[in-house]
Amino acid sequence: MDRIATVMASGASDWQDIISDDLKRVSEIMREATRDSNPEVQEVLDYALDSPGKLIRPSIVILVCRAIGEKSNENALKYAAASELVHMATLIHDDINDESESRRGKQATYRKYGVRKALTTGDTMFVKAMTLFDSNPSLLRSIIDMGSSLADSEFLQYNHKYDLDITEEEYYQVISGKTASLISECAKTGAIAADAPKEVIDEMGRFGQLYGMAFQIADDLIDLTGSESISGKTSMRDLGEGVITLPTIIAMRDKKVGGKISRLFKSGAPLEEIRALIMETDAIAECKTIISDYVDEAIEALNILSPSEYRESLAKMTRLNLTRLS
Repeated sequence: MDRIATVMASGASDWQDIISDDLKRVSEIMREATRDSNPEVQEVLDYALDSPGKLIRPSIVILVCRAIGEKSNENALKYAAASELVHMATLIHDDINDESESRRGKQATYRKYGVRKALTTGDTMFVKAMTLFDSNPSLLRSIIDMGSSLADSEFLQYNHKYDLDITEEEYYQVISGKTASLISECAKTGAIAADAPKEVIDEMGRFGQLYGMAFQIADDLIDLTGSESISGKTSMRDLGEGVITLPTIIAMRDKKVGGKISRLFKSGAPLEEIRALIMETDAIAECKTIISDYVDEAIEALNILSPSEYRESLAKMTRLNLTRLS
């Protein structure tokens, strides 16, 4: 079954139903854009492409474009396909950096094919994504700038590995560049594809940034509290790799167990023991409150758009950050 069809058939993304045909075309464009004359390269590309994700980024491009009142033209669908290819390239590289075992419910690409082939595949995917922006040099420039922001954030996160003194502000800086900046670009891209005025493009960029912050904090909660069988990701990967995320930052402020969490982490205690202490604090509840605030602000930003089923779908997908498990 086609990867897009697999996602749509799951029934878990009812907010995507109204753009299902567009998403199928996005899948076709991704396949067309990643054709390679080398069968070995093609095999690894296909392996990565055959891992269904939530299709958040292409969906945002399409839904924003349609909410502004434009039918998704071929350029909009190309931009949507490019956004997913960029995202998938970063995931391949992330898994290598984080030494992850699995991604989207199956073996990580580098685990199956080796680091060198996976790196090359991620690079190839990124370059092929760039070709889909050939009709709009300003969008291409924007995506390149986003790539620089991603690199800055990756270095910042790497420099703070195992750093229990990382601040909330530094954490927000990391997730802003790693996650929210691409989603912001996706929302802006949908508005640009619809020939929206500057104030709408800017507000959609703000929506995407707020959505991305909520999404990543929710992801960090799932890493700590979720089930690997549901999320498709290695459980407690962040803690195990020394990546200190918001729940842990907040938990270490707890007067009763914060110091103990720090000592256990430094001593290399079992992750389950550390997680149990984090769960004793108010960290999870505080993170959910922060996610809720970002969700409310993101939905407020959508008010610049006229009411429509597409705007409501954007709001629905935003609210899912309050309850999602994967």
